Amino acid sequence: MFGAAAGTFAGSVQLAWYPDPIISEARFRNTIHSTDLRSVMRSLSRPAFWFSTAAAAFSSVECMAEDLRGKKDSLNATWGGLAAGFIIGATTKRFDIATSTALGMGLLMFATDFTGPSTIAESNQMEMQNKMFGVLPRQHKESDALSALKEKYPQHNMK
Repeated sequence: MFGAAAGTFAGSVQLAWYPDPIISEARFRNTIHSTDLRSVMRSLSRPAFWFSTAAAAFSSVECMAEDLRGKKDSLNATWGGLAAGFIIGATTKRFDIATSTALGMGLLMFATDFTGPSTIAESNQMEMQNKMFGVLPRQHKESDALSALKEKYPQHNMK
């Protein structure tokens, strides 16, 4: 579904970028052309088909690699990226471009899966959360000064 949505978006950007009318047939050569619905649907459905095919290839090959290898690691994403990249490159009908795209996408998927979803070092996660959301890190032990204040003013002690 995400691949089809991304392909439809890419097709709509391509349609908006191309200023001339898009027509299906050239039988009325001497008339003023306007964009017809069939050509718009074709221009939207082709990228949607290829994007969804690449997404399906990635997820199916990644799952097959995980089942065959018995491991869940970044190498599975590499195999999925190779398959998706080959599908994307196959739209050019040139084997060298399809192979290059497959290798590039496989490397990109490996790097993305290997580094994880966060680009922040794990040691700085709490500091970044505090900066973004104003959340203070949890204190496991009270400080001595806070304990002394709680003893001095028991009426303000909240539990």
